[in-house]
Amino acid sequence: MSGESVFSALRFRDFRNLWLGSLASYAGQWIQQATIAWLAYDMTGSSSLLGAIMGIRAIPMFLCAPFAGVAADRYDRRSLLLLSQLISAATALIFGIVLATGNAQVWHLFVFVVVSGVGAVMDRPVRLTVIFDLLPRETVMRAVALNMLAFSITRVGGPAVAGFLIGWAGAASNFFLQAAVYAIAMATALLITFPAVAPRQRPSAFSELVAGLRYAWADRNARVLLAMGVLPFIFLVPIFSGLLPVYAKDVYHAGPEVLGLLLTSVGAGGVAGGWLAARCMRFPRQGLVQACAVFVMCAAFVVLAVAPTVALACAALAAAGVGEMLHFTSSQATLQMSVPEAMRGRMASLQQLCPAFISLGVLAAGLLTDFMGVQLLTGLVAAVTAMLTALLLMPRGGLGAVRVG
Repeated sequence: MSGESVFSALRFRDFRNLWLGSLASYAGQWIQQATIAWLAYDMTGSSSLLGAIMGIRAIPMFLCAPFAGVAADRYDRRSLLLLSQLISAATALIFGIVLATGNAQVWHLFVFVVVSGVGAVMDRPVRLTVIFDLLPRETVMRAVALNMLAFSITRVGGPAVAGFLIGWAGAASNFFLQAAVYAIAMATALLITFPAVAPRQRPSAFSELVAGLRYAWADRNARVLLAMGVLPFIFLVPIFSGLLPVYAKDVYHAGPEVLGLLLTSVGAGGVAGGWLAARCMRFPRQGLVQACAVFVMCAAFVVLAVAPTVALACAALAAAGVGEMLHFTSSQATLQMSVPEAMRGRMASLQQLCPAFISLGVLAAGLLTDFMGVQLLTGLVAAVTAMLTALLLMPRGGLGAVRVG
């Protein structure tokens, strides 16, 4: 594997179509996130309401993610991909019409975030587990990293496009664009040839859900990786996932174009982090790779907290993006390579609970920002995350013992 290109998995036609669909789907999600964040703060002027609107995404994630994993292990994966993109496209189109006609109210934002969140939760476990259907095992680690690279590439372009379109054509145009790219993702799913699955008698969906939860608790690697995975999503990622509009408007006294620049900086770092993750997959001690990535994020957030200019803030956010993508890619690939094939969908869905904690983190961070300011909060969460990561490294059999291969 070490002698192959980072992009070697793209020589497989079906994975190439899956990857192109991922580019389209992730682009829609990043355009959506930047637009909703700006709309929420622009319509309400409240950090608390911004946090609440972005934080309500936790509802579909916590309620639907475990069942989405069971579905990915039980049902036709092409149908699941198509359904998830149909939900996302229809929701974006309807909300775009509501916004364009001047009828949008704050409660519409809450409804949109919840319904579109259902589509996203259905999509992620299927996209990750289907990689193992389409590729030989020796290529899978790089393919997972390449999938996350698509996530990072769209994080660069998506927010920049969103910020430009808000200023040029209005926010409604962003939702029409989202509907279009989700339709493209549906088209690519139709081009994939999924391997036939032999029918077999299976226990009930509820029994499989319980079995997946028991496995995640009993298996040491799964337990440690999931614990480490959730840390940055609770404390760090909520800052650039939900509170960058506060930095743009209140710290740097700027508009949506600067918000797009800040978000794009995170994505640019993520692209570099995705490429670095593909290179780091040859190291067996992936637990240490993840810990180092989180420490990089913490250091970058300290710089962001004191950055006096947009340029320095962008540099800090780019470094944070490198650490975030290296950590998340390693966590996803390591867990998927460590579990039995029949458990991959359920473990992928449990990893979807990690991003769900972003929503809770954004809600808490929005409330705390009203009391202590966004810069002080940024430094505080960086210090707490660094200490908790160090604690996870200390016990025998902890994060430092996690290996692949």
